[in-house]
Amino acid sequence: MRHPLRRLSLTAAAALFVAAMAWPQWVFQLDTTFRTDIQNRFVNALAEMPNGDLLLSGTMRFPGEMSDRLLAKVDPYGTRDISFPFTFGGGEITRWGNQYYVATGTVQRLLPTGLIDPTFIGMNDGPYFLSGSLGDYHIFPDGRVLLSGTHIMSDSIRGFEGTYELIWFTNTGYLDTTRVHRNANGPIWGFKELPDGKFICSCSCTQYEGQPVSRLFRVHADGALDTTFQTGVNWGNIFAYHPLPDGRVYAGGRYKRANAPNDTLFLARFLPDGSLDPTFAPPSITMGGLAADYGPLITWLQPWPGGHLIASGEFGSVNQMSRESIFLLDSTGAVTAAFDNFHVGIYQGQFGANASINWITSVSTDTLYICGAYIGLNDGTTNDPQQRFVSRL
Repeated sequence: MRHPLRRLSLTAAAALFVAAMAWPQWVFQLDTTFRTDIQNRFVNALAEMPNGDLLLSGTMRFPGEMSDRLLAKVDPYGTRDISFPFTFGGGEITRWGNQYYVATGTVQRLLPTGLIDPTFIGMNDGPYFLSGSLGDYHIFPDGRVLLSGTHIMSDSIRGFEGTYELIWFTNTGYLDTTRVHRNANGPIWGFKELPDGKFICSCSCTQYEGQPVSRLFRVHADGALDTTFQTGVNWGNIFAYHPLPDGRVYAGGRYKRANAPNDTLFLARFLPDGSLDPTFAPPSITMGGLAADYGPLITWLQPWPGGHLIASGEFGSVNQMSRESIFLLDSTGAVTAAFDNFHVGIYQGQFGANASINWITSVSTDTLYICGAYIGLNDGTTNDPQQRFVSRL
């Protein structure tokens, strides 16, 4: 699921320093040659294009414009491509070959240029389907789409009428009438494909296909409930996942389990049966001194070499150490020294104060882009108050 508040975009350049007889230490340094002039409100996602340009998705207002853009293109220095038109977008971007998919209110496919692909229809233009609340989406290798949220179906021929929460579409945007669509008694938000083809899902529901579920559950590749995975999550939201090849999975957000009602989890690692992995220490996260309104929560997980993980969102302290909206941890849950002097500036928006980093794109182990809702960034050495919504490290 895409963060319901806002997503930030930031670029990070990472340099690896290996000291003698010591573990590698990652140092992330702000690249001040990249700046956008976005005035407000937030960037939810980005993708680097083959020529180095960036495709940005969110709700963005640029200088001199009277309307928000949902999709924009900037060059490798952050300058907006003024020839790129107003078009659909706003949510997560997924690369598919040399093309892209983007969340709109449904999902739209884009050409390599970032413009709408006319061979993929608007999902509401086909029969049997009317979009409601979008949760998340998954793109299969052949371009088919699995959509979550809660939506209305009217396929009386095949018996799918009413609200459904997992729905399959063909690679041309039409409802896939060969699949069994799945329903729940509440929306399914974020979900992620696992290495074995199953999906882990989060929801605001207590039943799935008529069977009891927690807010974090797993389904088979065809959408049937996998009853061998029991997490007991009964409160909160999960926004980010990182699955491991052995069946374990990280889940980031802000949530609780029924058997530990006073223990709020922000990042945990679950075993294949849904129990917590005892070899991972979930970090304690608070707002600390960060004067933002929507945390603490984790909204993005980015795998990093050596079994490390970069977690971002909106928060000010991790394990009682200052970490503003981004930190790096190892496979045991230990927080590393990276980002220890990072400072994320406040963006005072229409609906409150933000200082969040909610999307990270790793171009290589030398470069990260981050995005979200913030103004100003300090990497501990370089302070750049002109960094806005997207940055490169």
